[in-house]
Amino acid sequence: MKPLTQNFESLKSQFMQNAELEKKFPKEVFQETQKFQKETFAKDKSREDFRHLHIVCIDPKGAKDHDDAISIEETRNGYILGVHIADVSHFVRPNSALSKEAEKRGYTQYLPWTAVPMLPDILSADLCSLKEKENRFSFSCIITLDKKCKIIKYRFAKGLIKVSRSITYEQAMELFKKRDKEICLLAKVASNLKKVRNEGGILEMGSTEYQCSFNKKGEPLRIVPRESVASNSWIEECMLAANKCCALELQRRKLNGIYRIHDAPDPKDIEELMKEEPNLFFDSPINPSKLLKTYKGDNSQDKRIFQLYSHLVKKAKDKPLLINKILRSMKKAQYSAKCSGHFALHWKDYAHFTSPIRRYADLWCHRELGGHKGTANDEICGYLNEAEVKNQKIERKALKLCTSYLLQNQVGQVFKAEIQNIEEFGIFISISNNTVAIADGLVHLRDIPGDFYIYNEVKKILVGKRSGKRFKIGDKITVKLIKVNPLKGENDFKILHR
Repeated sequence: MKPLTQNFESLKSQFMQNAELEKKFPKEVFQETQKFQKETFAKDKSREDFRHLHIVCIDPKGAKDHDDAISIEETRNGYILGVHIADVSHFVRPNSALSKEAEKRGYTQYLPWTAVPMLPDILSADLCSLKEKENRFSFSCIITLDKKCKIIKYRFAKGLIKVSRSITYEQAMELFKKRDKEICLLAKVASNLKKVRNEGGILEMGSTEYQCSFNKKGEPLRIVPRESVASNSWIEECMLAANKCCALELQRRKLNGIYRIHDAPDPKDIEELMKEEPNLFFDSPINPSKLLKTYKGDNSQDKRIFQLYSHLVKKAKDKPLLINKILRSMKKAQYSAKCSGHFALHWKDYAHFTSPIRRYADLWCHRELGGHKGTANDEICGYLNEAEVKNQKIERKALKLCTSYLLQNQVGQVFKAEIQNIEEFGIFISISNNTVAIADGLVHLRDIPGDFYIYNEVKKILVGKRSGKRFKIGDKITVKLIKVNPLKGENDFKILHR
């Protein structure tokens, strides 16, 4: 008999409570927002008027917090790229209740069924959101490009803008197919920006992200891969360029910036990857054994290690298990008061400027560039790094909740599975079917029939004491779902046969 499905509303409520997520803002924050009700977005001497430009805002379907928009002008010698970002710093002033709450939250927390905003809705979804045909305050990065789209110069300006068109990524693609003039120009410039970036090398991991679709009642319907179309990359390239200019400007003016850094991989992690997946390193342009004799992992811009990882990524293309192993061997990007470089981008200078509605670090950089001097130190960067890890864990757990919710009525069913990892207590697997594009699960040692299995930590395998039968990462097995805990996002399986 199939188990009764737990009420999804109840599960969501319990999850939000356990994760300590609160959509409501403190009373003092609400009181501060009341003074913004009559904001008129009037032109003044401190702002440059960009309303004559054709400005397009492209976002995912259903997005409410539109914090970036693009304008492109073609010139005799190249292009002028305008990256217009919501001027959140105009509203959220230092030491205000709004600012303290934004810093405390650190980020907008995205969940499959909702978002817990960093800023109140009156700002995130209204006054700061770059709405079509409405005047809005911007903090704009104006970048002069040559014909090949190399950056010649840039400047930052407080602006007044009016978005000409607010469209989805899918609508942008339709306009591109119809040869829309502005959209085609954006695609051309973005493509050239990427070519310039590719001259120094690009690590395109190609890892797949997943999302949950819901029925009309707001209940999970299925887990599907998150779709990405070409227009996603058009916006990404423009944002990357603005973020790079932000880091350069912070340093040029000797401001107290918060930088986005990504350290080079640790030598021990590379050695571990070589032991697990030696074939990835075959035919590498860089001899890994020779490299590791002198490599210390203290320079994010070391060309040798970047060439090695470029090779690894190409070898692992379209192989999710290998891509995940490569990702695990790399450090996590984080915030720092020192601009020490970004390994994956292969850039020395990088900061976050383009999402101040949903990331506090971007708001901090806006303030610095706008004239307010803060004190960026290890404490604030450390707090944001911890908050980011927590944010990402909650987001993953929320998707697992939806996955397990869908699997509740599939207890007893049989699945084809792949072993993702092995620990002394059991086997981690992934499965997929019509309702879940991917789902994680665990097979406890007690649920592997026919033998007593011993864990070999060095080889990361399980070996049957009597039969000698082995289980290793990457093996294909057949399993039966025996237990589901949606709130914890846990799915237990039993092995049937290989």
